[in-house]
Amino acid sequence: MIKLLVIILPAFLAATFSAHADPAITLSVDDVRSPFLNAKGIQASLTGPKASLLEVQLGEVAVQGKVWRDLRFSCHKFQVADGLIRCDEGVLRLASSAPLPVSFRFSSRHKTLDIKIRTASNEGSEDWRLSVQWGKPIWEGMLTIANGNAARIAEFVPIGEKEILSTPVTGKGKINGAVKLHGDADGLAGIEADLAVDGLTFSDASGLHAGEDISGQINVKAQRDASEKAHLWKWQADASWPRGEVFWQPLYFAGQGQRLSASGELNENIIRILDGKLLLSGIGEVDLSGVIERPANTVRDFDLSADNLKLSMLFSQVLKPFFVNTPFAELKAAGHAGIKWRYRNSAHELLHINLHDVSVEDERGRFAFRGVNARIPWEVQGADKIHEPTKADIHIQSGELGRIPIGQLHIPLVMDGLNFSIPRLTMPVLDGELTLENFSASPQADGKLQGWRWQFSGGLAPVSMQKLTEALGAQPMQGTLSGEIPMVSYNGSTVEVQGALLFKVFDGTALLWNLKVLDPFGPAASLMADVDMRNLDLNLLTGTFSFGKIQGRVDVAVHDLELFNWKPVKFDASLMSSPGNYPRRISQAAVQNISSLGGFGAAAAIQRSFLHFFDDFGYSKIGWSCSLRNGICRMGGIESEPLQHGYLIVKGGGIPAITVIGYNREVDWWELVNRLQRITHADAKPVFQ
Repeated sequence: MIKLLVIILPAFLAATFSAHADPAITLSVDDVRSPFLNAKGIQASLTGPKASLLEVQLGEVAVQGKVWRDLRFSCHKFQVADGLIRCDEGVLRLASSAPLPVSFRFSSRHKTLDIKIRTASNEGSEDWRLSVQWGKPIWEGMLTIANGNAARIAEFVPIGEKEILSTPVTGKGKINGAVKLHGDADGLAGIEADLAVDGLTFSDASGLHAGEDISGQINVKAQRDASEKAHLWKWQADASWPRGEVFWQPLYFAGQGQRLSASGELNENIIRILDGKLLLSGIGEVDLSGVIERPANTVRDFDLSADNLKLSMLFSQVLKPFFVNTPFAELKAAGHAGIKWRYRNSAHELLHINLHDVSVEDERGRFAFRGVNARIPWEVQGADKIHEPTKADIHIQSGELGRIPIGQLHIPLVMDGLNFSIPRLTMPVLDGELTLENFSASPQADGKLQGWRWQFSGGLAPVSMQKLTEALGAQPMQGTLSGEIPMVSYNGSTVEVQGALLFKVFDGTALLWNLKVLDPFGPAASLMADVDMRNLDLNLLTGTFSFGKIQGRVDVAVHDLELFNWKPVKFDASLMSSPGNYPRRISQAAVQNISSLGGFGAAAAIQRSFLHFFDDFGYSKIGWSCSLRNGICRMGGIESEPLQHGYLIVKGGGIPAITVIGYNREVDWWELVNRLQRITHADAKPVFQ
């Protein structure tokens, strides 16, 4: 504004001295151009006694490409004498800002300009002072700020920079310090700023960016390179942040002595960071460099490297916010990490990660790994390089999958760009081994599903059921668990087994097929499967659960099984005696427990007859079924032996024989589960050899 006055005031002065004592002069100018400043839509007037009232309106002002619109300036004590232009009571108004009291002195003889903005409020006085002195061909200026209102800066931000902000920003805080300027006929040539902010608070309408009680120190130096025609600037900056809080979606930081120092170059097209160091309190030091394209302010190139970063703070403050709504949202980590990242032409090119004595734990208890040491050199091979996959070296000392402990583990990960593979992995599980073969993972290519897809096959070497059930906190079982794992795949939302999982348990076989898990890593996973178990040893099965002793073998089928959040909501289950010749005896305790589930007729018959003198009985067939729908289990018995009333659960055979009949056809599922829990925990704990 003052620079513009210097341009237009000579026209006023010539008219004023040629007019009468109380002139009234109006000047309209459509366009003013100079190497430093351009202006459009100028309206100016001098009125009042001795031309003491000056009013200026500007439609648009551009200073070295920065644009302001709708500016107004008025001065009620305007004086011109002996080459001195003076205003003691001026008011400056921008389009959306409050009026600012301004005074200035311009001396054409001494080639100086002094501008002052001073306000007073309950929070104290606020002073902004700009002093400029010029000659040929250079000029110098100094801006000093005392208790400046931080929100004032947002009021004077040029229109182009305001458009970068997605939503309006409001705030408060104080600024103190000085800014030195110098230039020449081509405009600004150098700047040196030393500023301190205190109590800075800001927020935007979206709620995605906010700060509270921020204090810090900012030092900036920039010099225009006179040898460059494109007005290339060389700069260096240093900033410290000892106090305050910032939320910048999705990150949250508290000021604890963080420090950033950097140097580089900039022009109207790019900002280049040549040498940057970022000190993050409690995390470590990071070296960085890169290129930011203007005016969109997008990152084109970037390099970042750091050693011995404290992983617990790095994960909680920087990484974890990006894992919200992912399977890793509830992770916590400890240990140290090194990182090297290279980003070129808006694409990831290299990421090297080194982990030292790291532990990773899922707070939902799904998995945990301890003593992790790894070297992971991931790279994307360019067209001008020989294409050769890289290999990671990952060692894990111990861990858990759910409640199941795993032993020392080595993962030979092969990385071919974004395609990952493990030829073979052997994982110690209790006293057995879980083997994974031909594991591969890659990002989705068809665009239909988000995330990654992976697949593997493998097998499980014999694991002690006693050790497994102890680890799971379940009723102890005998025998071993082993099996084959066919191809298992994940497509970004569903885990699917392409074939049948075959296991050996309770001296029989178990076949799990049509297995699908929807949203397996989400808060409410769904599972669908069919299960067929053949020739299970009832003596091992019932003895394990304190149900009462039953000799014999059974086949179990669970079809159309559906679990939601790992709880059953639908299935058709049946238990039937296996075909073949084998001993078939049932204890009195087992009869009582069965009858308490399906009816009381059998138990009453034992108490009223001589049968209560016997500890066990013979039977020829056992059968029971449950069809679960809407929380209700509809029960049945041996289908080949229909009854007019009730259903046959145990058909007697041998001497002495016992028959068990059930009468309750429909039972609330969770009530049935509670009955089973009471039955299996009522007796003394058994010991099995």
